[in-house]
Amino acid sequence: RQYQRRVHGGGNAVACAGGLAVMDIIEEQGLQAHALRVGNYLQDKLRGLAATHNLVGDIRGSGLFVGMELVKDRETKEPATKEASTICSRMLVEHHILTSLDGPLQNIFVFKPPMCFTEENVDTLVAALDKIMSSLGDVSNATHTPT
Repeated sequence: RQYQRRVHGGGNAVACAGGLAVMDIIEEQGLQAHALRVGNYLQDKLRGLAATHNLVGDIRGSGLFVGMELVKDRETKEPATKEASTICSRMLVEHHILTSLDGPLQNIFVFKPPMCFTEENVDTLVAALDKIMSSLGDVSNATHTPT
């Protein structure tokens, strides 16, 4: 297989060989197609959450890099920062699932799982989110969750 060779600062033959081997594995094992399929499945499942939880304002992403924005009101798009923080903390404590928040107001869940993430893993993640969102309750005393 032919790759165009370019030299730039810090590159060396061993690092290039390693990079080419990784690219071969990604292609041979169909990991890009897998990421697209599982990522689309994740977005579909999160959109299902949006149908039952008004807290979900938007779902966006590409492949396995997916964001879920939480808002208090879908019209005004007021960020649901405390709710997001509470959900993030409870995901770890109750389900042992590490999630992260992003955005200037920390109200966007960012899902960036490893390439081996499966549809079964998506089902586990979304079921945990649904359970927590269904029992969220008062979050007025919530503190910021470092992620």
